[in-house]
Amino acid sequence: MSRHAFGRGIGWVVVVAVAAAVAMAPAARAGETARRGGRTLPVIEVWKAKRQLWLEKNGTVIRKFRISLGTDPREPKLRQGDGRTPVGNYYVSEKRAKSPFRHFLGISYPNVDDAERGFAAHLISADQWADILFANLQREPPPWRTPLGGRVGIHGFGGRPAAGIDWTQGCIAVSDPDIDYLFAVVPVGTPVHIHD
Repeated sequence: MSRHAFGRGIGWVVVVAVAAAVAMAPAARAGETARRGGRTLPVIEVWKAKRQLWLEKNGTVIRKFRISLGTDPREPKLRQGDGRTPVGNYYVSEKRAKSPFRHFLGISYPNVDDAERGFAAHLISADQWADILFANLQREPPPWRTPLGGRVGIHGFGGRPAAGIDWTQGCIAVSDPDIDYLFAVVPVGTPVHIHD
């Protein structure tokens, strides 16, 4: 049964109940310890107003990084091309060793909350909402080609401006040496909590 048939074939009440369960999953809540394969994962906390990224392990800050954000950093991301960095609870959904910005840690934007807002605002269809839900349930990269935008992540500067200048299209940029470090120590599945 396809995702689309699933979304249409059962009542929306069941789908909404599943979405609520995903939203309450321990790995999605701030302050929780996530585990994968029997080991404790680090946690990434992003503080947009402070322009800082913190890498934590077992509740202890291991290292802090200076960051640059999207060109419109104050508001949360709402749609493709708005230049905003999202706010919410995500996870590292993919790692790309080669990127125009050195390395790329893709995060799971849009998440279920983003999809709910987008669906309520008539930006995405019920099928797109369901695809985002199922990607989050399976801890995979969500669809990145919807009106909500996507391919948001943490990457290096790749020769672009230094920290203190917001220049990305919504991503979180750290220095090239910092993305080298993060890429080496952050596995797929790592919780990423982005705060205003």
